[in-house]
Amino acid sequence: SISTVAAITTTAAPQNAQAIGPVKVLLSNPVYTAGPCPPSKPIPGEKAMKGMRGLCVVVSADLKDGTPKDLEKVGVYGFVSDGVTGDSVLANNPDKNTDAGQFAMIEKVTVSDTKVEFEFVAAVPKEKDIQQYDNGIGPLLFESLRLVSFPGGQQYGAISPCEMNEFSDECDEWVRDNGKFEKGKYMVKSNSRTKGG
Repeated sequence: SISTVAAITTTAAPQNAQAIGPVKVLLSNPVYTAGPCPPSKPIPGEKAMKGMRGLCVVVSADLKDGTPKDLEKVGVYGFVSDGVTGDSVLANNPDKNTDAGQFAMIEKVTVSDTKVEFEFVAAVPKEKDIQQYDNGIGPLLFESLRLVSFPGGQQYGAISPCEMNEFSDECDEWVRDNGKFEKGKYMVKSNSRTKGG
């Protein structure tokens, strides 16, 4: 009958869309601590040049819903701002005018996971007194926090200091810790996680 065909069509479409489209999972209840970043994790983008310092923030958050399947190379998206000033702490979204895009990555999320942990570099003013805060950074406001996994697991991998400047002292330290840096023809090909090679 026509109603049976319509029911099959409406229930089959979302499953197919999920099979070929990105998987999105909302995150809630973020709990975080911050500390100084090692030289191998500089602030990405222009904020490094504007009197900012980088703090490495480790976040634990709940998955609002489970994932439909095990996911690899999962991007973390959303806005993160200073809870006092309202300023963005994400170097890739200094003015909060657009979605920040991916600001962290999680190697793997399984169907049994109820929590995830990830790390990102927050850019905060050098004059901010962070020693008064037990969590090492002060209040942060997380908005639209979510995981997004694209088919094939292709995400932006964290870039190394060698990709930013292969002649820097930070790159030399990265090489000591990680081994030889293989420069590709394009930046995306220098990072195996972006699958550009």
